[in-house]
Amino acid sequence: MSQHAPQDFPAIPATPIPDGYVVRDETLIPAGHGRAARVAAGEILQIVDVRGRQVTDIMAWRLADPDEYMSPGHTISCLTHLVPKEGEEVFSNHRRPLLRIRRDTVGSHDLIVPCCDPERYSRDYGLTDHRSCLGNIREGLELAGETWTPRAELAWNVFMNNVLQPDGSIKTLEPPHPPGSYIELDVLDDLGVVASSCPQDLTACNAWEITEMAFRILRPAS
Repeated sequence: MSQHAPQDFPAIPATPIPDGYVVRDETLIPAGHGRAARVAAGEILQIVDVRGRQVTDIMAWRLADPDEYMSPGHTISCLTHLVPKEGEEVFSNHRRPLLRIRRDTVGSHDLIVPCCDPERYSRDYGLTDHRSCLGNIREGLELAGETWTPRAELAWNVFMNNVLQPDGSIKTLEPPHPPGSYIELDVLDDLGVVASSCPQDLTACNAWEITEMAFRILRPAS
């Protein structure tokens, strides 16, 4: 797997800060690894691609009730289309809006395909020791001391360039977006969020090189 050594980590690219907000926290997600954070209702979460052309898989759950979590399937059902757009919400398994897209500089996402897991690499590639998004998400939760249990089908594959073909098949294309691309989300409930810098280097998913992602959390200035 091609990825950068920790000493090569760049600074998190600057992003516009909406009026009335200040940066509360930033978290760099190392290439091919996972990290978690907590965000409060009324804050803004930015997910930033540090070097560009990288996918991140995210999951989220309500801190008040961990049995309620971000659900890609319920989101598709509520929106009645496959890719959420600016101004639209991402929903829980109880159809409660958890996040709202304020700004999206990429616009390409996948809510259909479960995140990669050890079984995917074993079944499709004959590999038993390759990192996976589900493993990375477990890593991020453990590092943060979180006990929430993730499942592969709960991942939102942010920036993934999956294209539905005329014959109904799904083709994964290289993501074209540049360094500093980001999606900005209004936080509508107190949430735990966890993300993987996708370690898939055997398809075009991450343009054949695994790089860093980042969380930037903004709070109201007053």
